[in-house]
Order: sequence, then structure tokens, then C-alpha cells
Amino acid sequence: MKTWYNTLAPRERALVFYGSIVAILILLWMLVIDPLMTNHTKLNKIISSQQKTLERMQSQSIEIKQLQTQNAKPVVNASGNPQQLVERSLQTCRLKTKLERMQSQGSNGVRLTLKDVNADRFMRFLYELENKYALTITSLIINNNKKEVGFADVRLTIKRN
Repeated sequence: MKTWYNTLAPRERALVFYGSIVAILILLWMLVIDPLMTNHTKLNKIISSQQKTLERMQSQSIEIKQLQTQNAKPVVNASGNPQQLVERSLQTCRLKTKLERMQSQGSNGVRLTLKDVNADRFMRFLYELENKYALTITSLIINNNKKEVGFADVRLTIKRN
């Protein structure tokens, strides 16, 4: 290669020399610098988007906390037999027909077995028990053996706080 280079005329040698430098610079730009700059720009856009999301979530968090303090309702109908409260809540959430068995656990608890329960209604039922009647779920077993999506068999134990 060196002998070939030395056989070239001085103008041709200069052309080959400067041409190879330009080719190396173009390759360096295409393979290193441009991908780095593109990636840097993309990451900056992602960061600004995430910062906006964070700011929005922080303001929503403050708003949620304010709403929670405004809507903090005292527990309603917390007195009474837990079994009656559970029956009332089952009726309200339209789960009474799914009740297979209800067994009293003394004066402060109830054990329930529900079949083919709609998951959304069951979650509303649990929410009502805990927030409206101040009852606590001490044990919960959900079984979804070969059931439709969103339906399950449930066994739970409920006690008064």
C-alpha cells in the first residue's frame, strides 16, 4: 500500500490523504456522533415529559389529600350485629343471591362463602364493610377455578375492629 502511495503524483497523494481524512470524519459522524446526538435529544424529550407527568401527579396528589380530608365521613351504622351489617351490605351490593353460607363467629365476627361473585360488586362490598360499617376482613380466599373472567368463589371472615 505504501509503495502504491509513493508512486502517486504529489497532487494525487494530497487528494488521497485529504480524501481519507474526510472519509474517516464522515464515518465518525455517521457511526458515533449522530446516533449519540439523536439519542440525547430523545432522552431530553422523555425527561421533560416525565417531569411534566411528575408535576401533574404531585398537584393531583395534593388535590386528592384535600378531597380526602373534606370527604372524611364518620362511620355510619357501625353499631349493631356484624351479621346484620353484612346482610345489609350484601343486599346493597346485589350479592345476596350469591351468598352460599353465612356463619356467625361469636358476637364480633361472621364467616361468609359466596359463589360466582362479580369482582366489581365484591370490591364495592368490601369497601362498604370497611368504610361504612368499620368491619375488618381478617381472612380472604378467592378461588377462580374455571370461571368466567371477573367472577370467582370467595370465602372471607369479617370481624369488628
